[in-house]
Amino acid sequence: MDTTFYHISERTVERVAEVAASTVPGCRTLDAKLAGLAGKSFPRVNVRLDQTSGTAAIDAEIATLYPAPVAAISDAVRATIIAHVRTLTGLDVSRVSIDVANVESLGTRVTWDEVAEHEAFVIPTPIQVSPTHVVHPVTSERRELDPVVARSLVDDMRNVVVPAPPAVEHPETPAPVTPESVDVPVPVEPVAPDVPAPARLVPVTTHPTEARVPFPPEPVRPWMPQAREPQPRHPRVPAPKPLDRISIQRFARPIDVSAPSIKPLEQITVRSDQPKPITVERHQLQPITVERHPLTPIEIVPVQRSVPASRPAPAAVIVPVPPAPKPLKEIKIEPVVKYHDR
Repeated sequence: MDTTFYHISERTVERVAEVAASTVPGCRTLDAKLAGLAGKSFPRVNVRLDQTSGTAAIDAEIATLYPAPVAAISDAVRATIIAHVRTLTGLDVSRVSIDVANVESLGTRVTWDEVAEHEAFVIPTPIQVSPTHVVHPVTSERRELDPVVARSLVDDMRNVVVPAPPAVEHPETPAPVTPESVDVPVPVEPVAPDVPAPARLVPVTTHPTEARVPFPPEPVRPWMPQAREPQPRHPRVPAPKPLDRISIQRFARPIDVSAPSIKPLEQITVRSDQPKPITVERHQLQPITVERHPLTPIEIVPVQRSVPASRPAPAAVIVPVPPAPKPLKEIKIEPVVKYHDR
């Protein structure tokens, strides 16, 4: 049904939904006045209309009896509200949210069969229109106009009577007043005030005020990551310095010393675990046989050489990768409910 030729308020749809929910078996109808000070009326319906698309979103709170199939009653209330709103108002229902807010036990029991036999559809009452009896107006015959007699206001004017002039009385001249002599006050000697010596003027230096003209702000540049090229750094070896000369000073003078004459060597016998005969001839002296221990091997520790300096490996350049675009989310805009729509 096209809803562009008429307007339905939200209160009308709420009332239709309340009556539709109250027809379902097991749905309790309560009045807020009879429930007490803190009581609520059930069923409570809140409707939001979309006049552009002609749809209605309905939120309903109901109270059910105990014991009763609450799930079946909620489904029956939802189907009944949709059928009544579509049939009676011509609006399409986008959603119906049912909230069971209260449960009461009155001794009566509602079965699932009673809820299933409930007719959700409604047959609207036909509108009876009585035909309007059209009565045509009857025009009376034209009559002659009555003459109009106009009277001038000049005839109603009366003669104006000028009043007599009032009598003027002359006042008597008062007697002259004789002035009395006035005592002359003592003359006051003028006092000359002390005038201070003129002060020397101080030169005043003024600086011209610079007129500041506001400049427009610079445009903001968006920040973008920049990849820097790695720059190799070579170690710097200091230049060799010239060697300093070392001067050796002799603090003592050599003195001639007389040495005794060389005596012939004697034969020496040295005992060891593994003796080895060694023959030494010196200065054509007597042969001497010397026995000594075997030679001890000498371990030569290699000198650790400095590692040759080399430039460091270039750092890896990280290129930023933009994230993959995500699908856009659907935005639903609900119209603002005005006061006259309720």
